[in-house]
Amino acid sequence: ELLHAGEFNKTLSAFLGEHSVLMLDGKEHMRHRKLLLPPFHGERMQVYGQTMIDETNAAIDDWPIGEPFAMQPSTQRITMRVILDTVFGFKEGDKRARVEGIIKELLDIAAWAPLLLPFMQVDLGPWSPWGKWVRKSAIADRVLLDEIAQRRAARDDSRTDVMSLLLAARDEQGNPMTDEELRDELITLLVAGHETTATALTWALRWILDTPRVEERLRAELAAAGPLGPEKIAKLEYLDAVVREALRLNPVIPIVGRI
Repeated sequence: ELLHAGEFNKTLSAFLGEHSVLMLDGKEHMRHRKLLLPPFHGERMQVYGQTMIDETNAAIDDWPIGEPFAMQPSTQRITMRVILDTVFGFKEGDKRARVEGIIKELLDIAAWAPLLLPFMQVDLGPWSPWGKWVRKSAIADRVLLDEIAQRRAARDDSRTDVMSLLLAARDEQGNPMTDEELRDELITLLVAGHETTATALTWALRWILDTPRVEERLRAELAAAGPLGPEKIAKLEYLDAVVREALRLNPVIPIVGRI
């Protein structure tokens, strides 16, 4: 009741929407938080964890051998595809490829930091920075809202992706999320999980490769663990310590606050 993160985050509402849990405070924040929790239950995270492993292995298989290459595009590909699968439920195929292309273009526009400034959020035509965002986000909105409508019309209780689980969620009064609420929460999960995680992975690898004793100890822990599944990875203490230290050295979102 006293410390409002939503009020502090209002500059992000143009990107995440007014219904994002990051924009809300008080009772409405708690309502959204409760609706969002079930998909992130421990058992479901094990399923998502295997997808993360599979997508990571696929990306590593494409790395060139014997020549330098940029790491961040590869980590961005991993996090994008994990989110498209686990959050949106898009498996391999033409639809996923199309959605991936639209979202990548949208996030490339949003990555330009000056757009966070209110006076930059003016549509001066299709070639202006904000004009590009407005038009590309409208396309993404149509795709996402169409997908939500299709899922509502043909409910499938066997699906485990976050979108499907949120479609089935009900608040304490028995009300589901509206289409707009669901869209904003899904965009929040995308924006909060894609670039941030990719950047964190890139910095972690930079520090590991620059610190041979850390790399050796980490490789030894991984080798001793044998075949790696989500549950086993979660118990690797040195790996966990390395991840936390990398995030301490390079926090991906250093500017957070409450009012």
